[in-house]
Amino acid sequence: MSQKSSAATQRAPYETDLPDQVRTVIEAIETDIIRGRILPRTRLIEDHLMEDYAAKRHVVRAALVELQRLGVVVKPPHLGAQLRRFDLRELADLYRMRNVLHRAAVAMMPMPLEGERLQALTQAMQVHADAAASGDLIAIHRSNMAFHRELYGLCDNPYLAESIRLHDWLSFPARAYGVADAGALEQACREHADMVDALRTGDRPRLDELAQRHMERARDIYVGKFLDASARITPAP
Repeated sequence: MSQKSSAATQRAPYETDLPDQVRTVIEAIETDIIRGRILPRTRLIEDHLMEDYAAKRHVVRAALVELQRLGVVVKPPHLGAQLRRFDLRELADLYRMRNVLHRAAVAMMPMPLEGERLQALTQAMQVHADAAASGDLIAIHRSNMAFHRELYGLCDNPYLAESIRLHDWLSFPARAYGVADAGALEQACREHADMVDALRTGDRPRLDELAQRHMERARDIYVGKFLDASARITPAP
């Protein structure tokens, strides 16, 4: 895919490889995670998912295999598939790695951003803003990931951009609960606009700060819900 292509036309990593029925089940599982119906370490039992999503066993099984590949689902020995749960150390390590990747990408981005690439990023920002206004949770989630694919694709290093995408999926079990939080969603939309403006004006330090801060709200929601609410994760230097 061209680096200049719009994020609005980009698809999730699995969508070009899996049947529609499998993608539909994956989207349903994602939505139930966002809504809090599936919580960390919840067992994902095939028979129950078949009933919940009116899907055949091979479809459900393929969906779980793909989510396991992306790191959203884990399968501990003798326990079966379950939604990944992070402890505080794991979450800190993951977010420090994401900080490193995002900072490296920002350092490589062309500034000031102009022309078709600025237009594509602005369009991706607007698609996410429209999804946020609609209240469609899966559209919010997918358009948010599309905006970030467009943003970090600007580094013009496909290996770095792919690493960022993979870590976006790996962090989904932690990030998901921010999608349905009105305050977090409003903040995300505002920060997306600020990121576009920083690229347009060539303000790299501002973009770097925004990229780091942008991850904190959803992470803190996860900490408050599932970990020690008094704990704090030390930001990466």
